[in-house]
Amino acid sequence: MSHTGAPYEDLAPHAPRIVPASVVPERSGIAACFSKSVREGDWLLPRGFRAVALMGSVRLDLTRSVVAEGVSEIEILCVMGSVEIIVPHQLRVECDGDPTVGSFEITHDSGSVPAADAPLLRIRGRAFMGSVDVKVVDPNAPGWFQRLRSGWEFFTR
Repeated sequence: MSHTGAPYEDLAPHAPRIVPASVVPERSGIAACFSKSVREGDWLLPRGFRAVALMGSVRLDLTRSVVAEGVSEIEILCVMGSVEIIVPHQLRVECDGDPTVGSFEITHDSGSVPAADAPLLRIRGRAFMGSVDVKVVDPNAPGWFQRLRSGWEFFTR
C-alpha cells in the first residue's frame, strides 16, 4: 500500500523523469560507515553524486528518480562494504571500476536498449575488499512470482 492510501498506486509503471540540466544541483552524496544508506523512490540525482561505503552498504534505486538531460556521474568508493545501484533500462550506462580483492560488476536484466538520446549515467569508482553491483533492469517487467503465477494459471484453465 502506498503512502497516499491508494492501494494500486505502486503498480503504476516505473520510469525516471527527465528534467532540464538547469534544475539539477551540481553535487551531492551519500555515505555509510558501519551502517546502511538507501536512496529510492522520487529523488533528484545531481550531476555529480558520490557514494561511499566503509564497512557498510549503500543502495541507490534510480527506477523512480529525477535525472537531468545529458551526462550524470556517480563516483563510488567502497571499502569492505557493498554498493548496489539499480538503473532503469531507459538510461544509457557506462560503468568503469577498479576492484581490489573485490568485485565491480554490471548486469543487464533487461533486453531492451535505451534511445540514443537518452540521458547517460557514468558510474566510476573503486572497490577494495568490497562489491559494487550495477543492475540495469526493466522495473515494469513481471517478477518471477508473476511469471510463475501466469504459468500456473495456464495449466488450471
